[in-house]
Amino acid sequence: MSWDDFFIKNSKLVLHIYNQLRNTYFTPPLEDVFGVFKYVQLNEIKVVMIGDIPYKSTRDISDIAFGTKVSNHQPPLLLERIYANLENTVSTFQRPFNHHLDKWLKNGIFLCNFCFTRTIADPLPYHYHLLWEPFINNLVHYISNDHSVVFMLFGSKAISVRKSINEIKSSVVEAPHPIYEYNEFKKSKCFCKARELACELGFTIQW
Repeated sequence: MSWDDFFIKNSKLVLHIYNQLRNTYFTPPLEDVFGVFKYVQLNEIKVVMIGDIPYKSTRDISDIAFGTKVSNHQPPLLLERIYANLENTVSTFQRPFNHHLDKWLKNGIFLCNFCFTRTIADPLPYHYHLLWEPFINNLVHYISNDHSVVFMLFGSKAISVRKSINEIKSSVVEAPHPIYEYNEFKKSKCFCKARELACELGFTIQW
């Protein structure tokens, strides 16, 4: 199994997504939509972190979920709250200077969203999630059937893909959304739980 195999199997679905986006202003740029696949190979994945939609701000747009290409400035609110949770619950965590999260990527942490794109228009069209739902469900099914990993699902949209995860092989941590459910997220120890589950599966996570 490989990413090439996955995209071949889902080629019609990807073409449909591209066709739907053709006359739409969206972020990130087309060349960055599937950027995360070039950073983490399928057999290297230890953790899959799933959010909801990419950043909207031009400054924050990146080719991976959660991370941003801006390095020496204040991180976006979503990432700031993830850092704060880690600082409060994982004693060894240190904020990276590189907010693109290259260290996480190199350690097999696959960063993606329920939707790999978002429209520039505000608010997001109510049906927009339906465009990406088959793709993300096929993706988590494919990964979880390849080998054991830990899935971290942030918020209700991400949690909805749990039905497609093979939990005989893999483990799942459901987490409140870092922005929309901040009080609950602040009290959660989702990163500690993920590390514990990783140990049970036979590997370690370096946050």
